[in-house]
Amino acid sequence: MKNHSSTETSPVKAYNICLRFLAPRPRSVAEMRRHLIKKEISVPVIDETLQKLMEDRLLDDVAFARMFVESRERHKPRSKFALTCELRQKGIKDGIIEMSLEDIDEEASAWNAVQPRLRAWQQLAPEKFKKKLFNYLQYRGFGYEVCLTTWDNAKAASDPH
Repeated sequence: MKNHSSTETSPVKAYNICLRFLAPRPRSVAEMRRHLIKKEISVPVIDETLQKLMEDRLLDDVAFARMFVESRERHKPRSKFALTCELRQKGIKDGIIEMSLEDIDEEASAWNAVQPRLRAWQQLAPEKFKKKLFNYLQYRGFGYEVCLTTWDNAKAASDPH
C-alpha cells in the first residue's frame, strides 16, 4: 500500500490519470470511477474529476454505449442479452442500454456472426454443421429461435439449387 501521509492527489493529477486511461479506448463513467478508486484517489477528487471529464465530453455513457454496440455489431456480433450483460458490467444504466439496443436486429446479427465460418462448416455433415452453428450462436447469447432461423438461412445459402 502506498504511503499517503499528507499528500492528497490533486484534481489535475487525477484528470491526467483519466486521460491516460482513456487513451486506448473510450470508457464508461463507472469504469473510470473504479479505476480512480484503485489508484486510491479520494471520493471528492473523483467526483470533481468525473464531472470535469463529462463537461469536457470525454466521458458520456450514452455515446459510449452506442459506440460499444456498433463496434460489437461490426466485429463480434452478439445477442441483445449478451450485449446487455457486457454493458451492465461496464456500469451502464438500464435505460441507456435499452436505448442503445433498440435498433439491433438479432437475426441479422446472428447471420453476420456465422457468415465468415459458413464455408468451412458447409464441408461438415449436416448434423455436425447444425451443431457447430447452434453452439457458436448460443455461446454469443442467441436464443433457440434465432439459431433455428440462422440454420435455415445457412442451409438455403449452401443449397446449390
